Amino acid sequence: MTIHDLEAYVWDRLPSMRRTMAGRRAVGRVVRRAVKTWPVPVLEQCNAAETEVVGKQLAKNIERNMRHEVGMGIILTLVLSALISEVVKILLRWWMERQENQADMRILVRESKHHD
Repeated sequence: MTIHDLEAYVWDRLPSMRRTMAGRRAVGRVVRRAVKTWPVPVLEQCNAAETEVVGKQLAKNIERNMRHEVGMGIILTLVLSALISEVVKILLRWWMERQENQADMRILVRESKHHD
């Protein structure tokens, strides 16, 4: 799985309203940011309920960082917040589905840090 494959996976699972409002480029940015900050060691130790809590915190951190970088108004902040939340939920479901997905994510996380 490549980062582009993961972006396409997330894009295909987003509700059409979120896709329309955000656009493929923004979705890709959120996916790449999530991968870059994905808390592998923490999630490896979590059950489903704990994973949900970690996901909410991850979404907040991504939103805070992206909002700070871009500096946007309240409407765009709400759209971005909803998009980030949905992307993180999709990625968490994918992570929990199979061990192979977790192995793929570990590789993507390593690659994202290597390319900095």
